[in-house]
Amino acid sequence: MASTATIIRRILRSRGISQSGFCPYEAVLPLLPVRSQNRLPSGAQTVIFALFPYYTGEYPHRNISRYAIPDDYHLLAGNLLGDCAKALAERFAGHSFVPFVDSSPIREVEGAYLAGLGYQGKNGMLIHPLFGSYVFIGELVTTLEIPTDGKPMGPCIGCGQCLQRCPGGALREDGMDPARCRSAITQKKGELSDWEARQIAEGGLAWGCDCCNDVCPMNRKALPSDMGVFYQQGTPVITKENLAAVRKRKAFNYRSLAVMQRNLELITQQNFSPNNVSDEGKEIEIP
Repeated sequence: MASTATIIRRILRSRGISQSGFCPYEAVLPLLPVRSQNRLPSGAQTVIFALFPYYTGEYPHRNISRYAIPDDYHLLAGNLLGDCAKALAERFAGHSFVPFVDSSPIREVEGAYLAGLGYQGKNGMLIHPLFGSYVFIGELVTTLEIPTDGKPMGPCIGCGQCLQRCPGGALREDGMDPARCRSAITQKKGELSDWEARQIAEGGLAWGCDCCNDVCPMNRKALPSDMGVFYQQGTPVITKENLAAVRKRKAFNYRSLAVMQRNLELITQQNFSPNNVSDEGKEIEIP
């Protein structure tokens, strides 16, 4: 007779999810202080982690981060996990399976690491042995007790390239400073400081920053995604003309149109001058 873990993996694979693992619920405590805590099932026993590889190839002229090229992963991964949750609830009657993607109370990177799904990178990311750090993490929190069968893989190779070459100096041995993170800056609402505006202009991406992924030696042989949904309607280049139409189905749709328009203006200016952007944010100006 197949084990519980084997049955669950079969159900996930039938929905296109090839990489999954299990972690005791208590191992990911304490929870993150987010509103989605109220969705957790009473009596949770196990977290089923699922990886969603999103790398679909190189696009030399792209002007957004790789993860934003496919359609919104919250929807793509969320729909797949929702379907899995229904199938698992039918197979294991009497147990709850609650899906989470991104806006989760679970510490996803640490949990997926404990489930044996990758290495812990100095950049704070999970690095899968096949798909590198180009993976989204989702999970199903369940009341079903599932014996864990994965072992943590340990830290990354520790070369420190991500720390040394982070353009804003956001990555450090003791953690990450969001105020210096170029990706976080592209997502910032409102007015930017001179330094922040220059970070976007010099980065050349209207959304996100892939520097720590690009320099990671463990990503050099990363395989393309094995999930067909990430190849549908990919948009590597955002323009003023297509922004309004594609934004509705992309990961950056939670930010206003104005934020993306501002970023596009910054990366397309021929002669960038910080005086072109309001510097109300002087308090986080960084030399």
